[in-house]
Amino acid sequence: MSVNDSILIIGHPSSGKTTFIAQFLTRVKKRKSSISLIKAPENIKAVADAVKKLSNGEAPTATPAGENEELVLSIQVGEKSIDLVCPDYGGEQVSDMTELMTIDDHWKKLLNNSDRWVLFIRAHTIMPRYDLSRNSYEKIDNEKHTSLRSPGLSEQSKFIELLQSMLHIKNIGLKHPISMPTISIVLTCWDELETNETPAQVLQDKLPMLLHFVETVWEKDSFEIFGLSAQEFPLNTIEAKDKYLDDLPESFGYVVDQNGAKDKDITKLVAATLNL
Repeated sequence: MSVNDSILIIGHPSSGKTTFIAQFLTRVKKRKSSISLIKAPENIKAVADAVKKLSNGEAPTATPAGENEELVLSIQVGEKSIDLVCPDYGGEQVSDMTELMTIDDHWKKLLNNSDRWVLFIRAHTIMPRYDLSRNSYEKIDNEKHTSLRSPGLSEQSKFIELLQSMLHIKNIGLKHPISMPTISIVLTCWDELETNETPAQVLQDKLPMLLHFVETVWEKDSFEIFGLSAQEFPLNTIEAKDKYLDDLPESFGYVVDQNGAKDKDITKLVAATLNL
């Protein structure tokens, strides 16, 4: 079976998709990467604003909800030459898949044309609901009496339903472990966590049901868990902005591998995804 090396980055609003793609492009263009750019991309509209903001020491803004752009990069990864298709879209479109139970034709095309999925999760923002995979009945009962929260799907359920919907579009069942599409779970804005744990340990703590689902559904060699800080630190102070202006955006950011080791070359996330 032929494999489509198109990588589809999936994530809810403000999960860091646009920032990563902008930093990736800047690094490969300036040859600060283990990946080389074969030719200049024809259209960078998808990330042009984000690249400009970072170069000015400002944080990129979220992609508008209804926007759909594509950045196509011809890159060299080791001995492999591929076209990397990076769709950029409003994260609300991903939320609609589980909240409105709808997947439009554009998303069906994206899913069917990609065999490598990268799920961005901003772990620091995950707030646990009354989840028996994390807490006892007694603890949940006590929390219910001290906190008023509207009912709804837990974050774990949302991510699991999202993956199930995506697999359904590709007509992939769950009877046998999945080898394709591969999936990389990326815990973004890693600097917010202030942790020495590995990405898998953080996922186990934050979203244990999601981790169990992925480990059960995918073959062991067809998924991986990473940490990512594409920006490295918030750009909300004059000092932080000056640092970006002095040292340039491509000097910042890091990826965290399965052992918890940090690497300043964030483009290695793409290389690792292609190697699954």
